[in-house]
Amino acid sequence: MNCDSIILVHNELTISVDPADSNHIVAGSNDLELFNLGRAVVQRVIAAYYTSTDGGTTWLNGHIQPGGFTFNGDPSVAFNKNLGLVHYGTVAFNGGQQEAGFATSTIQVNTSSDGGLTFGRPVVVARGAGVTVVNDKPYVTVDNNPTSPYFGRLYVTYTRFLFEQLGNYLQSPIYLSFSDDGAETFSGPQQISGTSTTLCSQPAIPANAGICNEDQLSSPVVGPDGTLYVAFENQEHAQTPGQFRNQYLVVRSTDGGATFGDPVSAVFPIYDGVTDYPISINGRQSLSDSQFRVNSAGNMTVDLTSGPASSSTSLYIAFSDNRNGTVASTNTDIVVVKSTDGGTSWNVPVVLTSANDQFYPWATVGPDGNVRVAFSDRSYDPSNIQYGETLASSFDGGTFFSSLRVDTGLSNPNDSRFVTNGGTTNGKATFIGDYNGLDIGPDLVLHPAWTDMRTSAYPNPPPGTGHKTQDAVTASVTD
Repeated sequence: MNCDSIILVHNELTISVDPADSNHIVAGSNDLELFNLGRAVVQRVIAAYYTSTDGGTTWLNGHIQPGGFTFNGDPSVAFNKNLGLVHYGTVAFNGGQQEAGFATSTIQVNTSSDGGLTFGRPVVVARGAGVTVVNDKPYVTVDNNPTSPYFGRLYVTYTRFLFEQLGNYLQSPIYLSFSDDGAETFSGPQQISGTSTTLCSQPAIPANAGICNEDQLSSPVVGPDGTLYVAFENQEHAQTPGQFRNQYLVVRSTDGGATFGDPVSAVFPIYDGVTDYPISINGRQSLSDSQFRVNSAGNMTVDLTSGPASSSTSLYIAFSDNRNGTVASTNTDIVVVKSTDGGTSWNVPVVLTSANDQFYPWATVGPDGNVRVAFSDRSYDPSNIQYGETLASSFDGGTFFSSLRVDTGLSNPNDSRFVTNGGTTNGKATFIGDYNGLDIGPDLVLHPAWTDMRTSAYPNPPPGTGHKTQDAVTASVTD
């Protein structure tokens, strides 16, 4: 998809198909670009968009304006069927300030009124404050059901990290804002992750006991009757002290996001604790023989053919964990859990067991009511280093999945020109994004999108680095 540059880094993919036109697709990614600043050339991460009007055969490329910020990323895209718009959510921040690292991390939404050919200036959803209020990982969704009382409402969920001035972590609850006017204005930020003395009894910070506010990686969806569901990972479930394995919590709103019920645990444990994965050179969880960071999160998706009442709406959550591997030899798998009663109860996890590591899952349910999951897959490499992309489909409600390889060449994260910690990893990438994407059109054509590292763009790389770049790639697949 990235025809603006085929030698620089593109990662963290999001993709959305127009619910009214299968040929109309908009995707996004982080995009490392080079800019002239006086006599100097500087690197900046700017969110990119990719728009296709021919079902994914050709793509228009552009950049999302960061407004008054120097960087933006963590892309998320959604069509607004009611208003004829495309919304693009990002987190924007400033680098090179007096504060350490990235500062003033702010959630923004840019909107296109011409189908993704151009995007306007950003509208601020939630502004950060230096390095003490850090907003992160936004995700957007729109109520596209014409019979819903909230038809056309745009929802934005994100994590608000709070730190002391010296950098000590305090909390990270999930927040929500929404818009009814096409992202021109937003409701005030509202904390939605809730409280539970049973589900959130063992936090890292004792003051957070009973408050489900050590969270990350939220995923909002709207049911067929307009009910809003938000899933997110939380590390406060009772467990071995210091283990910090996550659970997936789900909250639900039946009044358009004005109020939410108590959280429900969809699955615990997720085998992603501090002793479940090897640790990279940057102190992040990684995989065997690699340095790029991984997390267990995927997303939640809704079956719009179910319901329409919330009590009979089917939801799925896909994630990955290392339940079948060890720190010394990872064997991460994709896991799917399902609810048939609007998130009130959840089934036993279905594990898509395979050789080697699978990670970065993303799920979607088509208009045929069948669930699919796309994910990066190292089962195609006996050495468990290079990865391809797999699409797993279920035609029986999530009990059995059949797999289809959708890439045409393996990606090598251990031969990277960029993000090698200053060349100290000998070419092993420390970052290839935190998630990939998947969507399905009204024609049942699937569009997985992922970070691809097959291209050797640098024949003579600097010492300590490799040859590969990172491309934003998609495929059009029928199953």
